[in-house]
Amino acid sequence: MSRIFISHTTPDRPTFVDAFVERLRTHYLDTWFSPRDIPPGSWEQAIRDGLAECHWFVVVLTPNALQSDWVRAEVALALADRRYFDPDRGVCRVVPVLATACDWTTLHPQLHRCQLVNLTSQSDEMLRQVWYDLLAAWGVVLHEYPQYRVGDVVIPVYLFVGGDGQTRFRPGDVSCTGPDGCFTPPDDVRALAEGPDGLLERRRREAAEKQQVFVNNRQVRLAGASWGSPSPRGGLDNRPLRLRLVWTEYFHTFATNMNIDAPLPDGLTVGQKYQSALDDLAGSRLSNPIAVNLSVVTRDGFIFAAHRSRHVAWNTPTGTRPAYQPAVSGDGQPEDLDEAGTYDPFRTAVREAVEEATGLHRPRPEDVTFFGMARTFKTRFPFLFGELRVRLTAAELESQRPTMGWEGKLFGLPFTVAAVTDWVRRRYRDQLARRLGPAVGTTLFALVQSLLYAYPDQWEEVVARLSLSSASANE
Repeated sequence: MSRIFISHTTPDRPTFVDAFVERLRTHYLDTWFSPRDIPPGSWEQAIRDGLAECHWFVVVLTPNALQSDWVRAEVALALADRRYFDPDRGVCRVVPVLATACDWTTLHPQLHRCQLVNLTSQSDEMLRQVWYDLLAAWGVVLHEYPQYRVGDVVIPVYLFVGGDGQTRFRPGDVSCTGPDGCFTPPDDVRALAEGPDGLLERRRREAAEKQQVFVNNRQVRLAGASWGSPSPRGGLDNRPLRLRLVWTEYFHTFATNMNIDAPLPDGLTVGQKYQSALDDLAGSRLSNPIAVNLSVVTRDGFIFAAHRSRHVAWNTPTGTRPAYQPAVSGDGQPEDLDEAGTYDPFRTAVREAVEEATGLHRPRPEDVTFFGMARTFKTRFPFLFGELRVRLTAAELESQRPTMGWEGKLFGLPFTVAAVTDWVRRRYRDQLARRLGPAVGTTLFALVQSLLYAYPDQWEEVVARLSLSSASANE
């Protein structure tokens, strides 16, 4: 994904810039942003380094910006850089964003040649179209669905059902149809993925160079879902959860969900052309393998997540920075079908637990509780989330040898409001400050959901502790 340099003035941060950058971040656009990326005492060189490593340049236009020597200098540097601005080659990666009405063309004699993005007071529909066009320039689809938020921690997942502290799906509460039939990617996606220099071959070579596991396997694809029935006590109950399933393959998943920003010959990205609305599974033309994401809770009061492994092709950390995943995480596979040939997500949970966490200790399906179903914003992966309660202590769990322990390494936290919220807040701040590779949102989500279900009476405390202002200065 392209990185975007944000040129602005400090007085405009609380009134516009912070919210603008946050909206880009929640659309998975990486920004170079001075409050985060400039160490003390090295402004000029840091700005030059930032311009060198970015691909786009955005200048936030206000009366303050017109008076800023720094903004004027940054704009001049960007317009003098042929990577950003070269009219003879049709290159213009300088984006003037009008935040407050001003005579913005006076900032630089060439700036008027760049397409203005006007975010000053307009109708909601006009603003929506401006944002749609702006994000489309970066190959991103504007999303209009609420992300999961607790305090100041915003987690990019969309909730279909559950996640309310009450809904619990246990064995017998999930009804599956299939998998029947098989998903086939659209022709232009297949052309993008296959061939001697296609996405799959390039990824296979990269995995071989890094000594990572890279295999193709059948996966269970979620093609539709519904839930709910009258409750014996009156009103409605979210149970049963009904899933409509077909088969897909890892290669299909890699070519669609995992490369949603890949450009197609017609200039659209895979996501722009084939993803449907977040809440529309039936209309999606992505692979959409269904996964389970579970925290593990031990009988002596510890909750576990995992460090992501470097040995799994799609779990590679960014650079040398750590990344995380839920303690039990994986997609539905052929061995998770019951005797009648019907998929059972509780079998996926037990199998993945043995492979990634519990080893010789085999959990029972009744040890698994799904709290609901959600979908990630970026890759659009649908997943069942919840927790696994094991009949082991933390020390006993850490002494197990999972059958695929190379996929990740477990780590535990005391299952208390204080310990879990402190960890989640720190990791979230690390992500915002770029001290951490893109943290898996489902990891934070799984831990917070376990708090919601275990400590409903302390939820106000959880929300307060996940305010970024509650963090100490050294976080």
